[in-house]
Amino acid sequence: MTTAQAPMTGEEYAALHDQIVGQLARGGSLGQLKGMTADECEALYSLGYGLYEKARYADALKVLAYLVSLDHTEHRYLVALGATAQAMGKHADALQQYMAATLLDPLEPAPVFYAAQCLLDMGQPDAALQSCDLALAMCKPDRHAVLAERAQALRTLLAARGAKEN
Repeated sequence: MTTAQAPMTGEEYAALHDQIVGQLARGGSLGQLKGMTADECEALYSLGYGLYEKARYADALKVLAYLVSLDHTEHRYLVALGATAQAMGKHADALQQYMAATLLDPLEPAPVFYAAQCLLDMGQPDAALQSCDLALAMCKPDRHAVLAERAQALRTLLAARGAKEN
């Protein structure tokens, strides 16, 4: 038999709120507050990524959204959540995740390129072109050759369709 948990009192709620705010203010995550280990987070990432690879996007989205809520500071988690949303056609949601990932690692061009894809699918070719240009400027030849090739191909397509630089 299960017993219902008593509702939180105002004092308990306030104490929990203060604990969460303090954890986040110190640069921590909710997962750390809950005692989640790095291995447990990595297992969730592997599960979500595996579901994504099997095109089980709705399931992957649930796992990865939960993971991001546990650790909003891990770049890979945000990019994976963005890719899943993008695969589901939720381009505005994907764009938010890619922007957050870019804030966490402003030297990584991949989320900027993925944002360009989303912007194109959202009917914003001029913004997509700007995003391609930014991704290309960020690419390092020794580390991002394939990504640079893809960004250049998309940029060429956008320019041929009449997208304009601002």
